[in-house]
Amino acid sequence: MRKAWLVALVLAAPPLRAQAEGEPPMVEALRRQIMERFVQSFQAQAGLSAEQDRRFREVTGRSFEQRRELEQRERAVWRGLEGQMRPGVAANADSVSRLLDGLIAVQQAKLEQARTDQREYAEFLTPIQRAQLTLMWQRLQQQVEQVRQRQMQMRPGQPRGRVPPL
Repeated sequence: MRKAWLVALVLAAPPLRAQAEGEPPMVEALRRQIMERFVQSFQAQAGLSAEQDRRFREVTGRSFEQRRELEQRERAVWRGLEGQMRPGVAANADSVSRLLDGLIAVQQAKLEQARTDQREYAEFLTPIQRAQLTLMWQRLQQQVEQVRQRQMQMRPGQPRGRVPPL
């Protein structure tokens, strides 16, 4: 069941990724569904109290939006870098340098986001619950990546652009 909604999101995303930053309602609805199911699954597995659940939803919602913004920035940097590094086209060294710096900056921001999340979760989750959350999130990301890889293999003539992350 969980794989079905995950597959639906990943399969719906590629044709839509070329559109502007504002995502179509279908993709946004699928994304919200996935996150709601993830939150419900964690709530059940970790046995959260009502107060823990309220705070978890608050922190997770905020964190999810911040992560999405960082992912959008990262995709923009990758697109710029891929554009500069096309075969047969001279790359602009200054642009490439700025893009590489931007990539590192986004990666640092993502790491800082993870630290912030852990600090906030530590205020109301036990270390065991935080570990459960980390493992569940990692598994979800791995499943998404596996589906993306299979999808890319099924589309041999398509450019190897990045599929929007969860």
